[in-house]
Order: sequence, then structure tokens, then C-alpha cells
Amino acid sequence: MSQPRRRRVREPGEDEFHALVERAHRNRRRLANEILLECLGRLPHYRDMPPEFLADVRRSVVHHLSLFYRVTLDAGRPLSDDDLAFSRQLARLRATQGVPMGPFLTYFLVGLLATAWRELTAQVGDDPVLRARLLERVSVIIQNQTQLMAALTEAYVEERERVSRFRAQDFDDFARLLLADDARAGAIEARARSLAIALDAPLSVAVFASAGAASGSAASAAADALRQALADRLPGGDDVRVARTGEGFVALLPPDPDPKALGAAAESLFGVAAQVGLGGPATGADGLRRAAREASKALHIAASVPGQPPVRAFRDVAVLDLVGVGSPAAREFAESVLGELARPGAAAPQLATLRALARSGYRVKLAAAALEVHPHTLSYRLKQLRARHGLDLDDPDVRLRVDLALRILAARREGA
Repeated sequence: MSQPRRRRVREPGEDEFHALVERAHRNRRRLANEILLECLGRLPHYRDMPPEFLADVRRSVVHHLSLFYRVTLDAGRPLSDDDLAFSRQLARLRATQGVPMGPFLTYFLVGLLATAWRELTAQVGDDPVLRARLLERVSVIIQNQTQLMAALTEAYVEERERVSRFRAQDFDDFARLLLADDARAGAIEARARSLAIALDAPLSVAVFASAGAASGSAASAAADALRQALADRLPGGDDVRVARTGEGFVALLPPDPDPKALGAAAESLFGVAAQVGLGGPATGADGLRRAAREASKALHIAASVPGQPPVRAFRDVAVLDLVGVGSPAAREFAESVLGELARPGAAAPQLATLRALARSGYRVKLAAAALEVHPHTLSYRLKQLRARHGLDLDDPDVRLRVDLALRILAARREGA
């Protein structure tokens, strides 16, 4: 004959405490609204969020309040991996949405440790038995809260790093599109939208190169370091983006950045051998692509003409690009215009005369003052240039060809 089952003897106040927790659990939606309002007052990040986002936040608060009441208070047990699955999923979602980690975690501190605890202690009042039962849960509350915050933080950081890696790769691909010869404007616009790049706002493009460019994870770290160096030195630098390409590091910058700031950022990371080409500012897909190509051309010109400053804006070297400085064709053009004056060992006074005239806009008095000679002396030299070298500097077309030839010659001699 079986023995009658003995009923578990309940501890004093156990039923009352269970009823207290059940009442709190039934009111969790009202409490979630209070927590949401309190956090909106504390956290500016959430104030401008759309209603659907706030509704999702409220659902997550309701879920965690239920976890707090049912598992931590009523059952008095540690949180399991299954209990934390939703929390980890939520943390990954918030990281993807770009919610800062501080405001995200504040909800759990305000909701669980402050508001919910304040609500419970108010309902317990002066009842010594219920107060004792509530205090018995303090250790498991602290344990579970620590476990929850650790799970949220770990999942958030892992997802943010994963998203950051993918976004960095996406921006690398975007920068390569800008530099590609066959990229279509539609492809650039689509990629810009996915990266939240506003093509209707003017942007400059810079290409950074160094003597010892890194690769792999080292290149990724260098790109991050360059972005931070630029952000610290440029007004509006928080919006700077840096990508890795075969050309070097490509940066999207505010319009007309200070060349000194660009040079300082490059030198701080890559040393005195660093070179920077700058293009833009420009808007739209075609404009941004043109700015990127300008930056690349400026960088190549600086590399082909040693002695150039570390930062070269394309607008300053556009003429050299036009004449193909450094190429055999440019050399042949200079020699066809200047004749023997373009050859090594040419008469220095005659070249100096041509340069002074070009810089002064072919105004004889200004050029004579720069050369520290009498205007009659300079007029005599002009007659010699016409007689010996066939240079009629009264002809505007001849002046243009002489200007270009002098630029090619200066770049070639700086290189030598």
C-alpha cells in the first residue's frame, strides 16, 4: 500500500511573496511605459527615433521585466543560455542599427535595477516577512544582472566589430569603383546609398601613399589610424571615411581641407616619405569619380617630379597633367618650343628672362623689376630671343606654348 504524498511545507511569507511577484508581472507593460518615458528624458539618442523603433524598445523592456520577475525573483535561479538568447539577439540588432552602447545598456540599468526595484519595495512597504523574502533575492538579482549585462555587452561588441569589418570592405569596394575607368554612375550611386554617403553634399577626395604601404590586417589598422588622425585635424572630421585600394588609402573629406592638416596626418603615420594627392570638391557620382581621379593624378605627378610638397592639389598641377609631365612627348614639346634653351647647360639669363616674363604676365616693367634690370635691357633681350630662338612673345599663342614648355622644363629639372 503506497504512502500518502507529503505536501512541501511552505516557508513563511512564500505565498505572499509569490503573489507580490505575480502582481508585478501582470503590471509589467505599465511599468515598461514608465521606463520608456524615463529613459527618453535621460537619453537624447532615443528622442528623435520613429514610433516603430520605440515600440520595439518597449517590447524588449517588457520581455526583460518578465525575465526579472519569473526567473530572478519567483524562481530565484541563475539565468540560462536559453534565457539570454533573446537578449543577445537584441544586442546584435541594436549594434546593427547603430544605437550607441551606453544608451542601449542604460535601459537595463534604469529598468531592472532602479524602476522595478523601486516598484517592488513600495508594494512591500513595512511588511517584515515580505521585506526579508525580497532581500533574500538580492544576491541572485546581482548575479543575474551581471550575467545579463555581460551577455548584452559581448553580443553587442561582437556584432559591431562584424558590421564594422563588412562596412570597411564595402567602402573599400566603393573607393575602387571611384578609381575604376569603367564604373557606371548608377553603381556608384547604389553603393553610396548603402553606405549612407550623401552625394548631393560637396566632398573632396584624397589619396594617401607611403613608401612602405601595409597590407592585410596591418592595412586595416593603418586605415583606422589615418581616419582618426584626419578626424582630429579637420573641421567636421567626424564624417571622414578612409578606404584601402591599390592606389593607397582613399579618403572622403569635407570640401577644401587644409593641406597642412592632411600632410601632418600623413606624416604622423607614414613618415616624411608620405605623399598625398587631393581632388575636388565635387558632388554627384560623376563629380566624385572625377575628384578621385584628380587625386590619383596629383599623386602620380608628385611621384614623377621629386621635390614636390607632400600634399599636391590637382588644381595646382592640372597644367602638368595636361602636358603629360615626365613623358617623352612632354620633353619633345618643350624642345620644339624652346629649342636649345630646353637642353642641359642652356643660357641661364635667357631662361630667367622667359620665366620672369611669364610670371609677370609678359609686362615688361614688372619683369624688369623682378630681374633687377632696366626695361630697355629687357627689351633688348626680347629682340635677341626672337632673333636667335624664333620666339615672338608678342604672339599670344607663342606665350601659351612658352608657358607650358617652361613648366615642363621646371618639373624636369626639379626631378633631376
